[in-house]
Amino acid sequence: MLNCVIVDDEQFAIDALLKYIDLMPGLRVSGIYTDSLQALQSISTTEDIDLLFMDIDMPSLSGLELASVLRAKTRRLIFTTAHSRYAFEAYEVAGDAFLLKPYSFAKFSTTINRLFVEMEQSSQAVQERDDYFLVKSKADDLAIIRIRYDEVIAFESAQNYIRIHLSGDRTLTAYLTLKDILQLTAARPEFKQFHRAFIISTWNISQIRGNNVQMINNLSFPVGDLYKKQFSAYLDEKLLTTSRK
Repeated sequence: MLNCVIVDDEQFAIDALLKYIDLMPGLRVSGIYTDSLQALQSISTTEDIDLLFMDIDMPSLSGLELASVLRAKTRRLIFTTAHSRYAFEAYEVAGDAFLLKPYSFAKFSTTINRLFVEMEQSSQAVQERDDYFLVKSKADDLAIIRIRYDEVIAFESAQNYIRIHLSGDRTLTAYLTLKDILQLTAARPEFKQFHRAFIISTWNISQIRGNNVQMINNLSFPVGDLYKKQFSAYLDEKLLTTSRK
């Protein structure tokens, strides 16, 4: 659900915009301001928003002046105005789109879909580019090996090295520490540490018996005392239980 904020001093324009937003799945209005100074004060202290609809020709503080301050608070900024002469200035303050009043629902919906499809595609492209990492393999004369995250079953601490257990019964040893692996996997929620010597891919857990975790390659380990809270949180999130009394 995308949080939307509207800043416009004309109520009829706000009402028209609200009707369009109601017709768009995934949009939710979290704030409406008819006074630009009030909008400045309130939005500056709120959490970031997804979509800001901004009129331009307003008393006290114009939408262009307001946008120059609030642009960093919103993922997308759409100017809504009856004056086409502001188009250039709108893009100078990093506006993402310009809707000239009165605009149709077709124009509105096309603009929303274009902006957020582009954002989703960009995010997906980043994820696709970031689906692997490179390590120097101890057993291959320090050759640099490309490893996909989805190949990893577990990282195991082995004295001064890390043993990387991979799908297909493959194992690679690299001169790394568990601290290095924690940094590598920090943004990937599927990797968890339930034992001081292991960081595992939860995608590749085969079974859990009590506090013993077994991976799909038959690697197994007991949950360490220091990690029982994290382990319980993982089970609470993933374990399917019945609602039957």
